Amino acid sequence: MKKLLLTGFDPFAHYNINPSWEAVKALPEVIGSFSVHKMLLPNIYGTAGRLLLEEAERLKPDVILMPGMDSGSTRLHLDAVAVNLRDALLEDNKGAAPWGEPVVPGAPAAYFATIPTHALVKRLQKQGCPVHLGYCTGGYVCNDIFYTALHRFNGTPVKTGFAHVPLLPQMVWDESKALPLDETVKTLRQIIENLSEILTEEEHV
Repeated sequence: MKKLLLTGFDPFAHYNINPSWEAVKALPEVIGSFSVHKMLLPNIYGTAGRLLLEEAERLKPDVILMPGMDSGSTRLHLDAVAVNLRDALLEDNKGAAPWGEPVVPGAPAAYFATIPTHALVKRLQKQGCPVHLGYCTGGYVCNDIFYTALHRFNGTPVKTGFAHVPLLPQMVWDESKALPLDETVKTLRQIIENLSEILTEEEHV
């Protein structure tokens, strides 16, 4: 089976849970052609990326998919681009708030996701999934690990992608601005299943 490294984040800011990790924890160990390997990452600039790469070197995954939290959406977003920029709108879990700093000094300004993001979104929307295309991942730790992984595995067979997931109902006053955990889990699973199918189809072209 192919190996999927699937990460989630710990809580940050004033939140006591993080929907990315809650969803990852609830997923099965096998999805499609993937053996799913789960990893919790800290919301800390630099540290999260370092731990991710250490685990990737050990596991040698075929695909890395990194869900993170999006407090401004009720749908999942597959992000297309990671940028070489740290722009913190709030402190990370160690109190750091870098502004205008590169993720990797001297490296390219940006990388595109190497999973088939556009094809996935189109396919999932036809299936009625609450998934949209996201563009830049932002400047917080989500972007930090996305860029770090894309930079490290640039030019290799490892496929890398990022998915933003909405808040859970218990995290907001107005539940219309959230997505229930079972819906997030279901959609994340559909993303992985469709990714498995697309990659298998590409292998047989």
